[in-house]
Amino acid sequence: MFNMCRWNSLFLLLIHLCYAFSELNRRTVLEITDLAIVAKTYARFSEVTVTAEVMNTQSSGREFMFAVQVPTSGFITGFQMTTGNTTLRGIVQEKSAADKAYDQAKDSGTSAGKVSQQPSNPGRDMDNFALYMNVAGNSSAKFELNYQEVIKRRLGFYRQIFHVEPKQVVRNLSLMCIIEEPQDIHGLSYSLPNHTEALESSSQAVTVKAAPKRRVVEYRPTVEQQQRYNADTGIAGDFVVAYDVDHQNDGGIVLVQNDYFVHYFSPSGLQILPKNIIFVIDISGSMGGFKIQKVREVMHVILGKLRDYDYFNILLFDDRITLWKKSPERATASNIEVARRYADETLVARGSTNINTALIDAVDLLRGLSKREDGRGRVIVFLTDGHPTAGIVDPTQIRRNVKTRNEGLASIFALGFGYNVDMAFLEALAYENGGFARRIYEESDASDQLETFYAEISTPLLVDVNVKYTPTVIVSDQVTRTVFPQYFQGTELVVAGRLRNNAPSDWQATVTAEGDTGSTSGRLDFTATPEYPLDGPGVTSDFAERYWAFSRIKELLKMELVEENREQKSIYREMALNMSLAYQFVTPLTSMVVTESVNAGEVDEPIEDREMLLGLGKVSGGKITRSSDSSIIAQNSNWRSSGHSIVQDATLFGLVFVLISRLLVF
Repeated sequence: MFNMCRWNSLFLLLIHLCYAFSELNRRTVLEITDLAIVAKTYARFSEVTVTAEVMNTQSSGREFMFAVQVPTSGFITGFQMTTGNTTLRGIVQEKSAADKAYDQAKDSGTSAGKVSQQPSNPGRDMDNFALYMNVAGNSSAKFELNYQEVIKRRLGFYRQIFHVEPKQVVRNLSLMCIIEEPQDIHGLSYSLPNHTEALESSSQAVTVKAAPKRRVVEYRPTVEQQQRYNADTGIAGDFVVAYDVDHQNDGGIVLVQNDYFVHYFSPSGLQILPKNIIFVIDISGSMGGFKIQKVREVMHVILGKLRDYDYFNILLFDDRITLWKKSPERATASNIEVARRYADETLVARGSTNINTALIDAVDLLRGLSKREDGRGRVIVFLTDGHPTAGIVDPTQIRRNVKTRNEGLASIFALGFGYNVDMAFLEALAYENGGFARRIYEESDASDQLETFYAEISTPLLVDVNVKYTPTVIVSDQVTRTVFPQYFQGTELVVAGRLRNNAPSDWQATVTAEGDTGSTSGRLDFTATPEYPLDGPGVTSDFAERYWAFSRIKELLKMELVEENREQKSIYREMALNMSLAYQFVTPLTSMVVTESVNAGEVDEPIEDREMLLGLGKVSGGKITRSSDSSIIAQNSNWRSSGHSIVQDATLFGLVFVLISRLLVF
């Protein structure tokens, strides 16, 4: 028996050693000679290019992993690799077609690369994309990845995050952020990787250049500065740029370019409205320990930030419902102290999870109060860490019940604590009730995450916001969301859309809402006049169109998420897919196939088919219906088939190609 165990141990040791040596040989680290990140932002829409040049000094080919973290709010729009006189570049295709082509090449042995999730966990609100490619011996290769993102305003700042982690010290490492805005820029700051201090002027590794409507931030850490992070792996952290622009007490700005417009609405000079807020907190057994302790801590802080004119209540739920008070109470100093003691004593994990009853009861609490208090913000903060396990447990039925009971009364903000939570359910629930969902990471700063979230939704400035445009000017079924339950301090509402052909230039945007300017309260009216023409050194020729397409795809994906009717759901999906293909965005519905091409012009771009793809469906009366022109659908199918054959042809010739897919669903 002893000999058998000894031989088993030696055999296992041999396997581990062989694996270690094979991994070392396969993953010989290639030198990154240059790594450059360039972000060009105009009017909150950013185009980011990540370029890496690598050198293989070995005599044989080596595998290199080109990894990048892309914000979950962004879409990859391009990839190319150049080695010698050969260029590989990407074409976005329907995910199933791209996956099939990739598998065929892999099975035939002609594939020289793959894309898979990066081994390490992505940063918060980031997706990992990793490309593995063979680089020939004694040669260099250049990789370039492009993505676009909309930079949203939170807590009074537009914040853009760049994750820098080359896993080695890079001889030439640079990051350049170029910001141009139609309004004057102010309050620009940046923070270095793994540092929280916000810096406003040039420093040892950063140069800041300023003009009224333009800022340039350039980060060039030397080899020595990178080694201060880690002598071997260099920098591993986020470089963050934050800024704001001037905001007036008006209807905002409307930028028009070609046949598209983008409308930004963020009025200043408004009084903070009182609010009615219900905290709905999961205290089921899975919330025990760290989670419930963090919630207890943060409730102390949040309750202290309620204003004297706010009304609030606390609803705790497991398989039972426990209320602090029978109806919401005013946030007086004495009531806040009583509520804090209540949270200390009753925030104890137990039982199962009855989400349906908890949310229905929370809506009823607000409805009873709203009869007495109008013109106030109405908010439900819903925090859970798991799935419904008591009462009604079907997520679709719960959403249906809550939406029917709520009827647009309150905005529901859903917080998913940890990873064992159904975020798709929370996102759908929040979206169709005028709120948003966010994951709270089960880490040491969980309390800070909760506090930051509350700060975003604690100060309503307007309620019942409705944005209107002249019907004869816009294409009504090609405009993004125009009705918003509430507008919070430090945020921004944005609408993008298409204009009719030969639309007149003397039109206006009108925004109506309930609010208080200090001199006027109740119904408020704002107007904005479009700005023509939209041009300048930082403005691309299709800025407004791509902003609209980006926003429209995001919206269609959410509409698909919440839609219950299967046919309607498939139509939303088809619309989002067609727009992803037309604008070459890597979304949850598409992948990017990278093929070898000596001359980049050999592979036709699908831009000429854009109008055909966008003509697949149309919106009518709030619903999207299929076009009656069946030839459009047939042509669209042929376009996809021809795109697929490009990949198949490349495979037949034994050409290298790679697949880039969205690894996480939004």
